[in-house]
Amino acid sequence: MANNIDQIKDPPNSFLSSIKYLGPGVILSAAIVGSGELIATTALGAKAGFALLWVILLGCIIKVGIQIEYGRHAICSGESTFTTWSKTKGFRLANLHWTVYVALVYIIMNIFGQGGILGAAVQVIEYAFPNIGKPIAISLLAIAIALLVFHGKYGPLEFISIALNVFFVIAIFVCVFNIQKTPYAFSFSDFASGFSPNLPKEYIALAISAFGITGVAAGEIFIYASWCIEKGYAAWTGPKEDSEEWANRAQGWIRVMKMDAFVSMLIYTVSTVGFYILGATILHAQDKLEDGNQLIFQLSGMFTETLGPKTMALFMICAFCVLFSTVFSNNASNSRLWSDFFVLFKIIDPNDPKKYKRSISIMAWILPILWAILFLFFQRPLLLITIMGIANSIFLLIVAYQALVYRYQYCDSKLKPSIQSDLYLWAGFLTIVFLGCLAIYKTLT
Repeated sequence: MANNIDQIKDPPNSFLSSIKYLGPGVILSAAIVGSGELIATTALGAKAGFALLWVILLGCIIKVGIQIEYGRHAICSGESTFTTWSKTKGFRLANLHWTVYVALVYIIMNIFGQGGILGAAVQVIEYAFPNIGKPIAISLLAIAIALLVFHGKYGPLEFISIALNVFFVIAIFVCVFNIQKTPYAFSFSDFASGFSPNLPKEYIALAISAFGITGVAAGEIFIYASWCIEKGYAAWTGPKEDSEEWANRAQGWIRVMKMDAFVSMLIYTVSTVGFYILGATILHAQDKLEDGNQLIFQLSGMFTETLGPKTMALFMICAFCVLFSTVFSNNASNSRLWSDFFVLFKIIDPNDPKKYKRSISIMAWILPILWAILFLFFQRPLLLITIMGIANSIFLLIVAYQALVYRYQYCDSKLKPSIQSDLYLWAGFLTIVFLGCLAIYKTLT
């Protein structure tokens, strides 16, 4: 996983030439547009109307400064997040930093949320094939997801993520533009009311969950380092050395990485606002969104109420694309996270890339099976996703703390960020601390 001198490449020096080197953020976007947008965001809009739009926007925008620090360190070091966290100064257990164990608890909790997303996708399968039954439907989905991920290659993951996302985002915006032709039309004052920093007590849990899961979530920031490495940014920069040539290459690839982060942020922020508007207008007016086996059918009102009742099938196709892209992307991410964990605990030899790839392949099968079992046990997708969202908000505290460690302990003096970047980082950290503490308080009371 270290940088390789044989792969050194000069970074592109223009916007257009940089475009073909984007990608890690796109894979994150595939994970974001699904559980966060289709379910958590629309559910928040359905329950709160426009009142909490500001929470959604904050969740999309404020965390990118944290993400960039992880990408910066990955480019300079070639290390996975687990590896870097294990080196942090402070309390240690079995020679590993305490934050490593917090991360382990998080990726275990993440299994619940993925079960909810997979279960929502099953509801689409049941719509298309009413007699198939949940156990068979979820088994087929789990097998399909595993088959797409077990090869451990980066390129196909990036391509499939882009294809699945584009289709649904376009359809969502067709619906948004058609709202004004329906009884659910909204005014500018309705939209503007969503920017008032108000947080009604009855929506705190859902709002915190939505903040944690929309935009780039804790787990996605955590895995971003690995995607930057697999894309090639670290290898193209080359092993760290005290030279102007290395510093210039690193700065160039960091610039590309930042462009990747902001382009993906633009994509998921715009799409998230679209989802929220549909929830805050159509679903909020209907006042009937409930968890359970009919969740996706209720969400279909976003299409049928704007484009006509005959578009139910179109919604189901779009919903399947976005939900499938989420579990597909998260399977790719989590199979790598677990493999990184096994390397850290010396279950896998860190100098044996074949064993590392084999671990990815094995976990790509094990994880969807666990997700399927969890959904069949609970059968409440919104509950499972809300649990994951709250866990994301709490874990973001540790992710944000470690971003400051990256900035002030590991950052090379030649690559010191601008004042604006530091302010962005601190704004994200302080926001996450506030909402993370609120999530802990809500959990304990």
